Formats: sequence, C-alpha cells, structure tokens
Amino acid sequence: MSDNTYDIAIIGGGLAGTALAYFLTKDGAKVLLLEAGSICSGTSAACAGRAQIIESETPEYLDLVLAGLSRLNGLSTELDTDLEWEMPGHLTLLFNEDQWRQYETLTRRLNTHGVEANMLDIPALQQAEPYLQADSCIGAAYSTEGHVNPFKLCMGFANAARRNGAMLLTNTPITGFETQVNKISRVKAENDSYSADIVILAAGAWSGKLAKLAGSNLPMRFTHAEAFVTEPLPKVIHHHIGISGFYEAVHGSERTVTLGLGQHPNGTLVVSNAIQQAEEIDIASTAWGMPAIARACSQFFPALNRARIMRTWAMPSPFLPDFLPALGWLPGLDNLYIAAGFHLAVPTIPILAESIANFILHPNNKKSFSSLAPFSPERFAANK
Repeated sequence: MSDNTYDIAIIGGGLAGTALAYFLTKDGAKVLLLEAGSICSGTSAACAGRAQIIESETPEYLDLVLAGLSRLNGLSTELDTDLEWEMPGHLTLLFNEDQWRQYETLTRRLNTHGVEANMLDIPALQQAEPYLQADSCIGAAYSTEGHVNPFKLCMGFANAARRNGAMLLTNTPITGFETQVNKISRVKAENDSYSADIVILAAGAWSGKLAKLAGSNLPMRFTHAEAFVTEPLPKVIHHHIGISGFYEAVHGSERTVTLGLGQHPNGTLVVSNAIQQAEEIDIASTAWGMPAIARACSQFFPALNRARIMRTWAMPSPFLPDFLPALGWLPGLDNLYIAAGFHLAVPTIPILAESIANFILHPNNKKSFSSLAPFSPERFAANK
C-alpha cells in the first residue's frame, strides 16, 4: 500500500471536516484530510461560535441540538483543548406583538424539554443588559445557549485527529477526480493525487462545485455574510444578543443586517451579520456591509461607538433549499459522501460527525442510519 492510499479522504478543513477526521480516526480508519487553505480558513472562520438552541425549528431537530449541547460540555477534556466553552444564554430582541407571541411559543417548547427559557419585558431586559438601548424593542426572549471559540474547536478536532494518525494536508486545492465504474478512484490535487476507498465532501459552500466536478449534483446555495471583531473591551454584553426574524431576513432580502453580538472571554466582541444574496463565492467585504453593521451596533449599544475594529471578514454562508444539512451518499457515485449545509452547526456537528463515522465504518449500525436518514441528499433527486 502506497503512502497516498487511504481508507477515507475528507475534502474540507472546517468544523465538519476536522470533526469527521477525529471521529473516523478514533474508530481506527486511515484518514487523509485535504484543505485548500489552512485549517478553519473558510466559512468556519466566520462562525460566531454560538451553540444555538431556540432556532431549532422542529422538536426532532431540538433533540439533536440538545444532544450536541450536552456533548460540547465535555469536549474540551476529550480533545485536550481549552475550547473557551461557556453558557452565556441568548437574548432575542422583539419588536412587535406577533414576534412576542411567536417566541412565547418557542420558550414554552424549550421549557417542556427541560431548557431554561422565558420572556423578558423592558425592565427585565434592561436589568439583564444595562448598556442596551432598548427604545425600539418591546422586550426579549431569553434561552439557554452556549458559546465556543470556533478556531479552537476546529484545531482541537484537527490536533486530536493527527494524534490518532490522520494526515492533514493544507494549501492543497482539489483539481479533479478520477472515476472508475461509478466510484472515485483518485482525488487529484495540483501536485499529487490520492487514492481512498471513500471520499467525503465537507467543504461547506464549495461542496456544490466539487460535487459537480466529481460528476454528481448538490443544490448548494449560499449568501454573502460579513462581520467584524473589536478590540478587547471591559464587560459590556452579558449574553449573546440577536434580533428576531434572523433566518427570514437572511433568505428573503437582497441586502439586510441581522445583528448578532457576543463577547468572548478575552473581551473582544464578535458583531455580525451583513447579508446579501450571492450567486458566486466572494470573500471580499462590500462597501456597504461594515458601515451597516457598525450603525446597527451603535443603535443598540451607543457605548460601543468608539470601539476599535481589529478584524473583519466576508465569507459565503452555505445552505440547502430546505435549510437542513445534506448527509449521505451522493447520487451517481458509490463512494462519494456529502456532509455539508449544517444548520445550527456548532451544537449539531459533534453529534452528526460521530454518527457519520459510525455509519461509514459500521454500515449495519441501524441507530446511525436512522439518525442520518432525514438528511439524505436523495431528497433533492426530483429537483435536478
């Protein structure tokens, strides 16, 4: 067996790819991970690190998210990495009675699952967030929520996978695939090619183009999202804070700001998102995006007017037509697996990546199959 032959080749070095590398090698597989840039340099680098809960649309997805939240509690020890995991809670700002009624329903649902959540009127909201300018709000919905450093989570998975024997090659963009009898026989990069029994696409927004390059189909879509990080500041924000209607705004408008703020343990603030629809991947900031986020931030937190911005980014934010992940064998090729389009990625990826590893390495594992079945890419076959 040559050094370029592996059980599994993973394309993508973000949260999904590194998590898969870890769980697959933990179970004994010989794994190669190929990343076009550096580890956590794509969409995962633009992740705010939220372990979201209240945005779980269905009871089934909420169960998945809560299982992931439980797993995150012990992941720092498992990966031997300080993930900066904390549970600050989330406040969704509400602006009208319809939103209030909607979130009353959501908080009651969380309560039935044993999750702390409740509605806050303006006095309670001001007590929870003293620096918040809440004149335009009628209150907020509070829900339990966690927060992690996404770079440390990626590197924690990556380093643990390396300790388990994985080969991680960065700055290695994929140029094509060799196929034989409905199977990928080799993955081609610029200066070499690699053989693997199974190939996993975990390249986020780039997964659609790679699937097409391999001769399959995945209706990957994405928006263009922008955000920034401030200098370290004294404690200004005590929860993660967002506005209601996030997903409706993201997918329903040409340009919009869906404000989200969270303060990391080191004092820096992550402030997002300027969103616009996109047909092509572009990682350059727009002329309108950063000023729009800054204005929205200043509207709700005037105390931050003079905070210095240390880093900005722009990245594609991937999603599939039904906003659920695609997890399963791609049509047309017997050994090409897709793991992309994750919804509420931080809490779900640790659970789903472990299930994928179990399913691939132990295909008769009925529990893993049933947990992944709702996300099969076969659901898009009729929409080719």
